[in-house]
Amino acid sequence: MEEKDRTRDWIFLMAEREEWSVPGSCEEKVERILEELPDRMGKEKRMMLGRKRILLLAVGFAALLGMTAAAAGIFRWREQAVKNFGNPTEEEQQEMVTEGMAREQTAVASDAGITITAEQTVQDDHTLYILLKVQTEEEIIDGNGAFDNPDLDGNYGEPWILTSDEEAFSNVSMGFSPDTPSFGDLDKQGFYEIQALKSMDREWKEESVTVHFTEYSYYTYENGDTIPHKIQGDWSLTLPLGEETHVKTNCYELEEPVEIAGMSVQVKRVELSPLSLVLVFDMDDLLQLEETLYAEEKDVYLYETACSGFLDQNGQKILTGTGGQSGAYDYENREIINQIGLGKYIDPDQITGVLLGEEGVVVPLQ
Repeated sequence: MEEKDRTRDWIFLMAEREEWSVPGSCEEKVERILEELPDRMGKEKRMMLGRKRILLLAVGFAALLGMTAAAAGIFRWREQAVKNFGNPTEEEQQEMVTEGMAREQTAVASDAGITITAEQTVQDDHTLYILLKVQTEEEIIDGNGAFDNPDLDGNYGEPWILTSDEEAFSNVSMGFSPDTPSFGDLDKQGFYEIQALKSMDREWKEESVTVHFTEYSYYTYENGDTIPHKIQGDWSLTLPLGEETHVKTNCYELEEPVEIAGMSVQVKRVELSPLSLVLVFDMDDLLQLEETLYAEEKDVYLYETACSGFLDQNGQKILTGTGGQSGAYDYENREIINQIGLGKYIDPDQITGVLLGEEGVVVPLQ
């Protein structure tokens, strides 16, 4: 066994004995450190420096783990965000913090009796999730309430999320969390969630985003009537996102077509991360499928090609739901690209297939 291998094994044995949780990114950093060490050295020098080097590596590794643990300890995932991502385990939550996907937010904006506090963001290369806590002086919160950002003329054309690139997002949706009561039971507190898809055809350069609202609308319910209300204000929260995330994305180039509704359809490429999915179809195959199934219809959405879940290594179905979807046409390469935000955290390494449509057509990932 080479000296580097013994050093690596010793460090990770120590981590195991001390019951340290070792994220994958830490293992990669240790491997890079070891690669930079010389392969050979004189016997006397090795005897003098061997223990010192191992000690320094161990101390450095312990400090690295300590910082990771400290960061995870300071930033505990918000319960509402955990629910939104399908209850990822404590280990998965910590991994997402370490990889730069999950980040604590602390910005606060108050006006017109409403206070909005940014709690947490979660992102990868394709998606951004923002969790906001809303507190009000009066009971005006239920699942039908909403924030907006109309312009001076009262038109609703302004974006909710301000970025340096006006076209940074292709799709944005938002609202109070699903467990907020819909009718009647107004409250003074709730969680507001924003789901956004990053534009596929643009390089993501946003180190921060600003959430900006100027209006809150809600309803009261009296004698069977629904009465609308609007509150004007100015709520602006700037959220740092960091320069980049380090999330691993599994990419697959597929050769064999799949059969959808009795027709051969080529899925050319699949990109899968814990939070998003990209499916790249042969354009001509999809156009032929659309023409065959919906010959007399216009503006058709091919549900037959929509992601309906995944298969794990045991052949069990995993249903994730979606957190938004957008598409793009690449005419040069004759491709249709579907970008999908997942409604649940998944481990890409445990996935063996993507399911399409109600029929659950399997796109195997190998």
